[in-house]
Amino acid sequence: MKHIKFPLLITVCLVLLILMPACQGKTEMSMAPEFTLLNLAGNTVNLSDYSGKVVLINFFATYCPPCRMEIPDFVKLQKEFGPEGFVVIGISVDNDGERVLPPFVEKLGINYPILLATSKVLQDYGNIYALPVTFILDKNHKIVQKITGMVNEEELRPIIEDLLKEGKKKE
Repeated sequence: MKHIKFPLLITVCLVLLILMPACQGKTEMSMAPEFTLLNLAGNTVNLSDYSGKVVLINFFATYCPPCRMEIPDFVKLQKEFGPEGFVVIGISVDNDGERVLPPFVEKLGINYPILLATSKVLQDYGNIYALPVTFILDKNHKIVQKITGMVNEEELRPIIEDLLKEGKKKE
């Protein structure tokens, strides 16, 4: 029986060492993958269209309660910081997004671009499978933070303010 416990302990420790980095909110400063997605008007939108802006990318779905709960905070942050060089981009994973999203956007007063996800963008951003997932990018579009699960204005505000100030210091 003693021989079984030691290999089990080693296995558990190895699994924890492998999974621990995946649980942390901060990521290495890697470049956000470029994308070309359709917006609700059927026009293509690229991440590079927002060059020089601090970007918050939020993967969401209309059927996801935590996703719906965080949207009012995104609307507020977009309204407040948009003029300073900040943009929220919502990427919907909804099936039939062209049909379900317009009334959803209107009902919630969403004031930022909503794009339709592709399997490629989901894969490029780390195989998105849980919602919501939020990425915060600096003005060079390096990923500063990845947040899996619901996030709120109080958590985001200091990060956004710091990233917007960074650009002003260099100018």
